[in-house]
Amino acid sequence: MPSDPLSNAVETFAAPIEDLIVALGQGIAKAQQSLDQNSIQMQESIDADPVLSQYGLQATWYQFPTVTMQLKMSLSVAQDQAPAASLKLPILSSAVRTRLVAQPLSAAFQSQFNYDAQAATQVNLTLVPVPPPRSGNQVTSPPIMTAATVQTAALASLAPFGTTTDANGTKIPATTDATGNALTLSINFNASARLWYVIQYAPSNPSVSAVVVAVDDGTGSVRVISSS
Repeated sequence: MPSDPLSNAVETFAAPIEDLIVALGQGIAKAQQSLDQNSIQMQESIDADPVLSQYGLQATWYQFPTVTMQLKMSLSVAQDQAPAASLKLPILSSAVRTRLVAQPLSAAFQSQFNYDAQAATQVNLTLVPVPPPRSGNQVTSPPIMTAATVQTAALASLAPFGTTTDANGTKIPATTDATGNALTLSINFNASARLWYVIQYAPSNPSVSAVVVAVDDGTGSVRVISSS
């Protein structure tokens, strides 16, 4: 049974407000990462499918366009002695650092300290996603590799493609497998991921497992996705 992620959680009555804001941001980022990973897996499933990959389908992506948080908490001012090095003050040996400490208004906090919620401070935060920095036009720029070079890289990999050789001794995809099933080799480029997908399958016999590899357009490295 999976462990409860909250089983080891300990309620803290106070924390520096910057730590609280960072924790909130990290929680939103983790949720967004889970959504992105789901979309990536869906896109990979589409690109690796012999039929769906022919239609240029794109997975649906979900995101939080804006996250608005309204926090009610008790704020207090605390001072501590901070080493000069941490504050970049070479002359003084130490300096007084003032920090805001936040106490979220949980039921336990109000009961423990008999705190009146009407005296709480309200903090409003808004998180808005921004486009990531890009070097050049990464999405719409044409691929570096060609379909021919991608095919060569794929057939030279450890993936068990059905192959034969031409008159020059060059490895080429086989048109049938050992049991006589007609084979088709499909090569597709995903401009967003900058990946080529090479798929060999038997259109007339779905029981024959497809061989699927992804070829990185920038490095030419081959990753086997399905080979059984």
